Amino acid sequence: MGYSENLKHVCCMVILLLIIRNMAFSQSAPTGPARNLVYVELAGPGGYGSLNYERILLSKSEIQFGVRCGISTYHVNDNTNNFNPDILIPLAINGYYGNVHKLHIGVGQTLANIVQAGSIDFEPVRKTNFHTYFSIGYQYQKNLNGVFFRIAYTPVIEYNSYFRHRAGVSAGYSF
Repeated sequence: MGYSENLKHVCCMVILLLIIRNMAFSQSAPTGPARNLVYVELAGPGGYGSLNYERILLSKSEIQFGVRCGISTYHVNDNTNNFNPDILIPLAINGYYGNVHKLHIGVGQTLANIVQAGSIDFEPVRKTNFHTYFSIGYQYQKNLNGVFFRIAYTPVIEYNSYFRHRAGVSAGYSF
C-alpha cells in the first residue's frame, strides 16, 4: 500500500471514531433545560399566525430569559390582485418564571412590511413600520425536550400610536 492509501485509511478511521464518539455522548441524559423553542403562534403580535424560533440565553434556577424571532404574512395579494405578500416579523425579549408551569412576560417589536395603495395613483406601495407589543401569559413546558403550550395577552401599540388588544396561543417543541 502506498502513502495515499494509508492516509485514506487513517482519515476514514478518524472520521469513524469521531462519529462513534458523538453518538456515545448524544445518548447521555440532558444536563440542563431546553434552550431552543420552535413554535406556531395563532394570533398575537404576528397577525393571524406566525412561525417562531426562540433561544433561551440565560437560565438560573426558575428564571429564564430568551430572544424570539418569527415570521408571518398578512395579505398575500396587493390591491391590484398581484402576488405581493405583507411580511410581519415579531422580535422580542422574553422572561419566564417557574419550572414546568411558567409565568411568561415579554416585550418586543413587530416589523411590518405592508403593501398599500398609493394615495395618488393607487399603485402598490410598500411601507415598513414598527409596532411595539407586550406579552404576559402562562406557559406549560417541561425543562427537557418536548412539546410546550402558551396562552398570552399580547397588546400591540400599532404605529406606536394606536392601542390594540390581542391574545395569542402557541404550541411547539423545545429542545
